[in-house]
Amino acid sequence: MDIVEGILTAAQVIYGQCQQMKHYRKHRERLVERMEILLCPIKLLQAGSPKELSSGLRGMLKKMLDLMKETQELFEKYEGWNGVEKFMKAGNMLEKFANQNERFGNIGQALLLQLQVEQKILASFEECVVCQEGSQDLAEDRVSWKEMLKGEGADPHIEITEIKKSLITKMVSVMEMKCYTLFKGEYYKSPVAVKVFKNPLTTNTKKVRKIFAEEIRTLKRLESPYILRMYGICIDETGPTPEYSIVVEYCEKGTLREVLKKEPDLSWKIRTEMASDAAAGLYRLHQTLDKCQMHRCINSTTFLIAKGYCVKLSGFKLDQTESSISRKGREKAHKEVSSSAYICPEGLASVNHQYNLASEIYSFGIVLWEIVTGKIPFAGCASEEIYEKVFKQRYREPLREDCPHYLQDIINQCRDFDPSKRPSAEGIVNQLLVDQDGSRDSLTT
Repeated sequence: MDIVEGILTAAQVIYGQCQQMKHYRKHRERLVERMEILLCPIKLLQAGSPKELSSGLRGMLKKMLDLMKETQELFEKYEGWNGVEKFMKAGNMLEKFANQNERFGNIGQALLLQLQVEQKILASFEECVVCQEGSQDLAEDRVSWKEMLKGEGADPHIEITEIKKSLITKMVSVMEMKCYTLFKGEYYKSPVAVKVFKNPLTTNTKKVRKIFAEEIRTLKRLESPYILRMYGICIDETGPTPEYSIVVEYCEKGTLREVLKKEPDLSWKIRTEMASDAAAGLYRLHQTLDKCQMHRCINSTTFLIAKGYCVKLSGFKLDQTESSISRKGREKAHKEVSSSAYICPEGLASVNHQYNLASEIYSFGIVLWEIVTGKIPFAGCASEEIYEKVFKQRYREPLREDCPHYLQDIINQCRDFDPSKRPSAEGIVNQLLVDQDGSRDSLTT
């Protein structure tokens, strides 16, 4: 049966191409998964007679074979490009692979109906399932590609661990607080921020090490160029009492709020890339762990800016480790922006509102508004005034008239008064992380 043999042969070729291809992991996995489901009933046709196939089934098998041949050609085209071509055309190729995967889903559903397979198998090819999986795969591969590009030329991966004090060099005091001193230094030639605690609560280093070992399990899974890197803890036992330090990545430009204040004339290219970076960081936080992790304090000071205006989501602390070392300081840093500016309308309406993903997306929408406008949200307004404007008057602060439409759309979606209409981090990524060779990257003014 030539058409069945052709499908099975094409499948083996595509399997091999998928294994050789390094990029677009989620789309490769999804393609293999769908082919495996489809091939099981197709293989059963090998034992049958060609006359047993209906014209409808023959037609669907022909469509499947044509699609598989197209997919083979797409792989061959991609593998034929050099490194520069792969980089320049990455976004466009990702869209094509996403389209192929969607077509596999659509044709697969029709083919499985012809083959009269069990309903539970058919359910995995339903249109709503295919669309949802396509959106998830596209977001993951876009963020992974962006992370890969940012990681090129970076230092070798360094595990979160206990660090010897001698490995931290060029220490310079940056800030003096009641409970700790903040230093800038170097660790394996990487710039780091070092928080050295004063008057530690405990001299039991064994206990501190145990708590630290338990906490880093979660932090290790949040590693991304768009999340502030945690290097580890330093315990110096050479003095009469142990000296404890926390070591994290140093971001030379400071917080997002500081950058927007100091550099009001940032180009649209930089602003759109900053928005894209911030979205990638939020996506990594929401999608990395088995159970969705929320930040719970999204604002323009929890995003830090490194060299090249790379935005990194911060606020991930060794809370239990720090609590075992030092009492929480009572110092309250001056807040340039009211915390109420980031609270969603339903949160402003009730202190009993349960914080959820929609609440966090609203806060992120305010941060995106800041990136676009450079302004302080609800500047000069007290909490009561913000409540009056946002909850009662349903007021949203306007965007700049020259703001690109796609940015306007996603920011307004995030700030929607109806929580159910706010997008997920996945949806934000799929709107902000665009083609590498797309028109948005040409924004320079």
